[in-house]
Amino acid sequence: MLEVRGASYQYGEQPALRAIDLTVDAGQLVAVTGPNGSGKSTLLKLIARVIAPSAGEVRFEERALASWAPREYARRVGYLPQEPESAFPMRALDVVASGRAPFLHRFAWEDDADFAIAREALTTCDAAHLEGRYLDEMSGGERKRVFLARVLAGKPKLILLDEPLAALDIAHVQQFSRLMREVVDATGATILFASHDLNWASAFSDRVLVMRDGALAADLPSADLMRAEVIRELFGFDAAVVESGGRRWLVPGVGGDE
Repeated sequence: MLEVRGASYQYGEQPALRAIDLTVDAGQLVAVTGPNGSGKSTLLKLIARVIAPSAGEVRFEERALASWAPREYARRVGYLPQEPESAFPMRALDVVASGRAPFLHRFAWEDDADFAIAREALTTCDAAHLEGRYLDEMSGGERKRVFLARVLAGKPKLILLDEPLAALDIAHVQQFSRLMREVVDATGATILFASHDLNWASAFSDRVLVMRDGALAADLPSADLMRAEVIRELFGFDAAVVESGGRRWLVPGVGGDE
């Protein structure tokens, strides 16, 4: 479904991505993690066509991204940036319904079917109660759920989420982590999401990509990442690994003498 071949990018003279090679099949949930400045957001922007590679290429469904018409690509690929625009005084329902825009004819407005899809997406994101609320009346976590619903309303084949778990309380972090798994399993869509939280990044994912200094440092099944020696090598800190609910979880050390 998705191929990244030798893709590089730089901001001015500062390299941000270095010769990334990556293949992602349909129906996978893939976490992208790594320290700040490692290239996670830049990789997602490259795939979302927000930026173009300075070298190499990205291919989606066996076609180079440059060959896709913008509307055609928007019907297949949904992207939620780390800081979506939230200043406009719009109702949540209208925001989510705007995710249907790539499917509308020129100068057409959303119809009842589009609003039904929008309400379904809000319900999926546990945000149905926000339908009539305005963005500027919401918390950061509430806005994040609304914008995720907007992405889901487009029913994309590939979903790119930059830090979707940020600004959420722990209950909704758990809910959204499970939600991403359910969306992949129910629809066959592919999700790539960036996250700093190694526990939740790996909890329901098929794979975890670890970025470091703009390069792909590791591409591992989730269970293989969650090992003390692997965490020490890739992230440079010590953690205990415990098993619960059929999954492995990290418990970082507090440092200092015991």
